[in-house]
Amino acid sequence: MKFYVGLDVSLATTAICVIDEQGRQVRMTCAASDPQAIAAALRRDAKKVVRIVLESGQLSTWLTP
Repeated sequence: MKFYVGLDVSLATTAICVIDEQGRQVRMTCAASDPQAIAAALRRDAKKVVRIVLESGQLSTWLTP
C-alpha cells in the first residue's frame, strides 16, 4: 500500500499527517520543527511513502534543500 505525508510547519512543532492511497488518515503526530526530528518521525510512522508535501510558508522554507 502507498502512503502520502503532509507536513504543517510551525515555529516549535510540525504536524505530520499520513494518509493511505484510499485517502484515509493512517497516522497524525507531531515532531519538533527540526529536520532530524521530522525524519525520525517519518521513519517511525510512515512506511512506503510515495510523496511528502510541505506547506508553502515562511516557516517551512528552511526545511527544503
